[in-house]
Amino acid sequence: MNPRILPHRQKIDNLFVRVSSISDPADQSEWAKYLCILVSGYIEESLRVLLEAYSLRNSSINIQNFISSETKGITNCKTSKIVNVLCKFNPDWGDDFTNQISAKSHITNEIKDSIDSIIANRHLIAHGRSTGLRYATISNYYKNAKKAVEVLEDVIK
Repeated sequence: MNPRILPHRQKIDNLFVRVSSISDPADQSEWAKYLCILVSGYIEESLRVLLEAYSLRNSSINIQNFISSETKGITNCKTSKIVNVLCKFNPDWGDDFTNQISAKSHITNEIKDSIDSIIANRHLIAHGRSTGLRYATISNYYKNAKKAVEVLEDVIK
């Protein structure tokens, strides 16, 4: 795992463990909202870090600066947006990402739907709307988000 992504992932993993020990479902649901926001940020930051690392290995300083500047604006990383960004680098990357998350899904579109649900719930939370998000749900989404980030690491070489 990329050494810039690992500490972020470990911090979130540790918080999931702590929240799992909370016995009150209402308190767990409140924490689930915060976890959702963190997981959304984890996806965005992982994509940024991996693209910047790729440019460091393969590009001139001018291109590296451009990539760094452009990737700072990556937000709302629904699956379609991730694929769009990957295709801007290499059209095969978008297809490879789509195919791999599909292959790693135990249920049809499970990883894609988890990523998209994380972003949709993040928007609801940010705008003060009710989500009905439970700890078990965000925990499952996070497991799938980690699989997606692992696929990103495999695709962005």
